[in-house]
Amino acid sequence: DQKRQYFYQKFHETVREKLKQNEEDNNNKQNLEVEYFHLLKSIYAPLDSDTSLENGYYYPVRLGDSYGLLLEVAAPDKQLPEHFAELRTKVQQKLGENIATLGQTWMLSAYLPNFSEKTSEEIAKECYQAVFPNVEKIEFDSKGEFIGATIFENSNTRLKQEIVKIGDKEIFTVVQNQHIIIAIYPDQESFNKLAQFYTDWMRLFYYHHKIIWAYGQSRILINKIKEKFSQIQTITESIEENITQKNGKINNLQKFSDILSQVQVIIHQYTSNFNNLKFQQGTIEINLNNYNKRLETLKQKAKKKVTYNRNNINFLEDLSKLVKEKYILQITKNLETSELGLRLLEDNINAIRSQIEIEKAKSDRDFKELIAVVGTGVAVAGLTGDNATTECKSIFGDKFFLCQNTLIYKLILVLIASFLAWFFRRYILKRP
Repeated sequence: DQKRQYFYQKFHETVREKLKQNEEDNNNKQNLEVEYFHLLKSIYAPLDSDTSLENGYYYPVRLGDSYGLLLEVAAPDKQLPEHFAELRTKVQQKLGENIATLGQTWMLSAYLPNFSEKTSEEIAKECYQAVFPNVEKIEFDSKGEFIGATIFENSNTRLKQEIVKIGDKEIFTVVQNQHIIIAIYPDQESFNKLAQFYTDWMRLFYYHHKIIWAYGQSRILINKIKEKFSQIQTITESIEENITQKNGKINNLQKFSDILSQVQVIIHQYTSNFNNLKFQQGTIEINLNNYNKRLETLKQKAKKKVTYNRNNINFLEDLSKLVKEKYILQITKNLETSELGLRLLEDNINAIRSQIEIEKAKSDRDFKELIAVVGTGVAVAGLTGDNATTECKSIFGDKFFLCQNTLIYKLILVLIASFLAWFFRRYILKRP
């Protein structure tokens, strides 16, 4: 519900009310697990309540468990590339501080005049410079063709962290740093066919960003796993060191046992992060499969719709290679080392528990032996009865100082008898 409310903030009040009115129907569709459906009955809504769709529109959809928005803004015919700067300002004004939580793609489209001295790439760079004026040097990563247009891609797959406020909560999300597609069409006729493929592009870009988002989550999770591993290792090493240094007093042993119980909470957090890492790997694999299928669908649709123009968007397969050769391989290695780390931690904790139990048993045995020894001494001293003074004088003489105080004499007897009992139990009884 919070995600939906956050998504609704992207729209002006009129559109927001329409979205809320359609919520019941949309919820029924969600229950049927529809992969892609429109959130508005009218499908599109103008950017401003008093303007037509031709000046720009919202196209909100539900994509599986996420929301997607195409925000279309257009310039009057025959404008220069510099006009894209005004369009970006318009987009930013509409979105405000509402950050995309999965990612966003800028798709700039234009068509050439009848006579143009500039190449498609030169015009594409001018469009890019207009939208992102702070870029010093513009280099496109890839180039292709689509229904007659020359397409350029700038895909910076480095990750950036964003703070998103949803309701009363602030969450951290990791998204792609930048993804830009620029399409330069040869004429207005081919340019007008662009809208027929918006749905396909939206689905493709959704899978694109879901993959990179899941990879970003995996980087956060592996850092948390490393942090928990280090935290647990520090605690267990400290306990081992104390036990090794013979600090195994019964109260210390109980304290160590309590600390290990607290460590189990951290182990649970470690395991939870580990399982989430597995989940993100599955998310990447599922969305990679969907991405490849959608890309193939887009190719086939373009071939059927426009038979007289070449289509070559194989450069979009570069993401698949990146995912297979880096993302999945890296997460697989992370899972292997994390699982090994978990086993090592659990084995170490179990060994420490055993050591603590042994030390406790030893302390209990020593305590029982002390009671037995002291009891023997007390029993021997008790045999003297009320004639302790007489017995002392008969043994040591009348003037011996211990015979003047019965209590001290009995204590001496207890100590001597206890020592003899301890010596006998320790060395005589244990002799083979």
